Amino acid sequence: KEMQLQNRFTRNIAIASGSTRRNFLRYLGVGAAGTALISGVQALSPVAALAASGQKEAANIAHFSPTGTSSGVNVVLVHGIWADGSSYSKIIPLLCAAGHTVFAAQLPLTGHLADDVTATLGVIGQLQGPTVLVGHSYGGTVITNAGANQPNVIGLVYASAFAPDQGEVLSQFQLGPGTANLYPVTYPNTFGTFVFINQQKFRESFAQDVEPLQASIMASVQKPANTAIFGDPTTAVAWKTLPSWYLISTNDRMIPPSLQQMFASRMKATTISVPSSHASIVSHPLQVFELIQAAAKVGVSK
Repeated sequence: KEMQLQNRFTRNIAIASGSTRRNFLRYLGVGAAGTALISGVQALSPVAALAASGQKEAANIAHFSPTGTSSGVNVVLVHGIWADGSSYSKIIPLLCAAGHTVFAAQLPLTGHLADDVTATLGVIGQLQGPTVLVGHSYGGTVITNAGANQPNVIGLVYASAFAPDQGEVLSQFQLGPGTANLYPVTYPNTFGTFVFINQQKFRESFAQDVEPLQASIMASVQKPANTAIFGDPTTAVAWKTLPSWYLISTNDRMIPPSLQQMFASRMKATTISVPSSHASIVSHPLQVFELIQAAAKVGVSK
């Protein structure tokens, strides 16, 4: 009996493992091409895979296949508030596959704008050679300040982002209806007041075109910001001296599309518009990747 029970247990584990693996692959969105890659069969290139399977497949790590050839260009990705560096997880594999050296800065968001700029400069300072800065949301404010007077920075890419001018503060701009779902939390021991998005309202406010499961994860791991950040003025403006690219999210509920258009027009940026929520780097990674590619090519050719 003991041997029969052991054999039955082993058989059940094997069945469960196969089921778990299939469910896991299904969860990742991995179809036949992804299963083939995991089995050692060559898969499509990242861009070809995305073009063939649509935006949903941008998150599919099974299509990531590095070229092994360096482009000679660095890309520094800067996240916004209510996010962190992992919000670029659908774009990073594409950039690596294109041969770029990629760093995603992790902003503290705990003090002032200057602290987040310093964190970004720490990443830029590690790099040699031409570098493109990419900012999403508040990250656009950070790269505007951090990219100024940096000889190796060749271009700026803004995705649904702020792009303030000298002396401007975030609190002076009229924001979208999604910001009605923000709420403050005051931390003890003089850490200050931090602003969150209501988790139950996160998707409809920030990421309405992101799959519900992923949006719920984003809501759970959101990184709040010290409210002091909204009153800190911009002290340096990189877009006045560097070529810029801007992705406007036409369905954005956090930064109004009209405000994004103003930023893009003022800096004379190369501009595209996509029917995206504020979370464009999650829901439209291919378009953001293509803008970064354009910036990298133009900057290097100069």
